[in-house]
Amino acid sequence: MNIQIMVTVSGSNQSDLIKILSDQTHELGGIWLNSKISHIDNYVAGLIKIEIDADNAETLITQFKALGINVDSVNLGTVTHEKSTPLDLNIDGKDRPGLVRHITQVLSDNSIRVDNMECNRIGVSAIGATLFTSHFKIVVDEQFNKSAVVEALQEIDDDLIIELSA
Repeated sequence: MNIQIMVTVSGSNQSDLIKILSDQTHELGGIWLNSKISHIDNYVAGLIKIEIDADNAETLITQFKALGINVDSVNLGTVTHEKSTPLDLNIDGKDRPGLVRHITQVLSDNSIRVDNMECNRIGVSAIGATLFTSHFKIVVDEQFNKSAVVEALQEIDDDLIIELSA
């Protein structure tokens, strides 16, 4: 029986570390479903969602830890295949306090999962203001109502430019 695990790794970057992690997963019959790996200076941090046979999950984590890096894992349970659709959501507008909180509240109220979020604030001296720009990778289910979500987001502030696409 296959399960999914979420593994967090961090520590000093070693030569070919990501390749080694990938090879170890493959050798035990696992596959990487999704991953986010970042390097800063000589430090690496990553989040890896893996599907693997339940009997091999503990062995994999043990092998990862033997590399001398920090490893934490969470068992997400058996593999389920729900119908969902990934979308891109871009929101731009004049910056103001609480904007990210309001946006994420609308997404939560509409049962929208945020897979990735990047938000930036850009000072524009020519207009004497700070602009907010964001990109969200979201996942919606079959009951998703695009117009209702866009309308709810637009209620946050009239000047927001909202783009939602597949």
